[in-house]
Amino acid sequence: MAGETFIIKSLFIQNSIMLISLGVVLAFLAAGIVKKRPKLAAAAVIWTGIVLWFFNSAYFGFSVVTVGPEGICLKYGVLSARDVCLPIDSPWEIATRFSDIKKMKKVYLITIGGRDSMRVKGAEGRVLLERIGKAIEDAKAGSSLMSDKRPVRVRTDRIGQEKGLLFIPDMADLLLGVAQLATVSESG
Repeated sequence: MAGETFIIKSLFIQNSIMLISLGVVLAFLAAGIVKKRPKLAAAAVIWTGIVLWFFNSAYFGFSVVTVGPEGICLKYGVLSARDVCLPIDSPWEIATRFSDIKKMKKVYLITIGGRDSMRVKGAEGRVLLERIGKAIEDAKAGSSLMSDKRPVRVRTDRIGQEKGLLFIPDMADLLLGVAQLATVSESG
C-alpha cells in the first residue's frame, strides 16, 4: 500500500520563498566580498544565519504530509533540516488559533508528534486537516493488524535449524480485519 500525500501549502511556493530569501542574502554577501566591504559581508553572514534559523524554527510549519504504512513523513522545504518520518502511532490533533494583530481571523493547524503544520484558513482548510487525521487513523487501524503478532519459530530443514520467523495474528486482530472488510464490502 502506497502512502497518501496531502499538500497543506504549496511546497513549490514555500521552496521559492526560501531560495529567494537565501539568494538575496547571499547576493549581499557576494557584493560585500567583491567590493571588499567587511561590514556588508558580516551583515550578510548574520542575515544568512537568521534566514536559516527562521526556516528551521517553530514559526515555520510543515507543508506536506505523507501517511503510509511506514509512518507519517513531514516535509518543511528545501532549506529546512527538519524533514522527518514519524511512527504511525504518533499523536495528532487539530488546533484552532487566531491570526493577525487583532486576533479576529480563525486559522487551523494540525499538530503531529509535537510538530505544527502551516496554518490554513476557512472550512476547506479544516476539511483538509480532518482528512489528514482520518488517513492517520486509517493507517493506524491497518497497521494494528500487523503490529500485535506473536513470533513463532518455523523449522524447515531436516536437522532442525531455524530458518525464519512466522508471524501469527491474534484472533481479535483477525476478527477486526474481517469486520473491516465486511463494512467496506457493504458500503461499496
